[in-house]
Amino acid sequence: MSKTEKYVLDVCMLGPRGAGKTSLLASMYAQYTRIIGDTDLDLTPVGDTAVKLSDAVAVLESLSRSVQVRDGVAGTERIDLHRYDIGVGRKNKNPRFTLRFTDYAGELLRDLSGEAVGQKVRQTLQDSQVIVLAVDAPALVARDGLYHNRINQPLLMFERIKEILREDQRPRLLVVTPLKGEKYLAGPHGAKELAEQVRAGYQPLFAHLAHPEIRPRVGCVLVPVQTTGSIVFSSTTESEDGTVQFHYRSRSPGAPYRPVDTDQPLRYALRFVINVYRRERRGAWREMMEQTFRTDRALEAAIAQFTEGTRTGAGIQVIQDHPYLHPADQGRG
Repeated sequence: MSKTEKYVLDVCMLGPRGAGKTSLLASMYAQYTRIIGDTDLDLTPVGDTAVKLSDAVAVLESLSRSVQVRDGVAGTERIDLHRYDIGVGRKNKNPRFTLRFTDYAGELLRDLSGEAVGQKVRQTLQDSQVIVLAVDAPALVARDGLYHNRINQPLLMFERIKEILREDQRPRLLVVTPLKGEKYLAGPHGAKELAEQVRAGYQPLFAHLAHPEIRPRVGCVLVPVQTTGSIVFSSTTESEDGTVQFHYRSRSPGAPYRPVDTDQPLRYALRFVINVYRRERRGAWREMMEQTFRTDRALEAAIAQFTEGTRTGAGIQVIQDHPYLHPADQGRG
């Protein structure tokens, strides 16, 4: 057990197979290593997390240089959950807690057979106070949304989120993240249209979150990202048996791998979880120690400095606000 194992804050990926959940994690990792800069915050991969995500980044870099994109980051295996642990602390200090991202094969959301791995998926979703809902943007938009229900399965996602919220009353953050949207995010107008498509395509979910008994405990942000910045959706083909294939291409031969806004889900998640950690997870003993040595206050300041980079506009929207989305020192006596 690591020093931070007792203080694990879970972020679970939610979405269908092939939506790009693993690519998002890889691009998020690649971008935060570049933008952490001179802040006092340090995010440290634990165990084999750095190896797994570095390998995925290498695949994305290779794809960006291809003209016709035929492959992608390998889909997550069905046999088990994949965990990516990030220690959160200050530079040159031991991490204070672990931010654990959990990924899994998307079809496990349909598993009602009682298999052990399916049970673990449901338990992880239940334990997570931050959930990232991955949306396949081309499936949402292409051919007037013809493939949205088939690929993104919005009603299934809705039912899984309802189930999570029904089980307990803890505060939660839902980060809705359209992926593979480079074609639609080339300018503010396209980003606005994509946001409108998401709101329409997931309207029952957003209406449920706005219910008076649910709204006070659930925050929701819409954060479209570009996981490569260079690979764009080009067309679809459909075989006689109804199998649909989505085709992608690089913007140009040798185009650089340059993810856009993949830091934003991380910034919003950290802003939320530092409040979860401070208000719900530390306990009386750690609260007393923090008041004595002010160590956690320093960490909160470091995270606040990093999360100042959260923004809205160009498709990024706070759909439903929550007190935990605000700096940790607000309302502190």
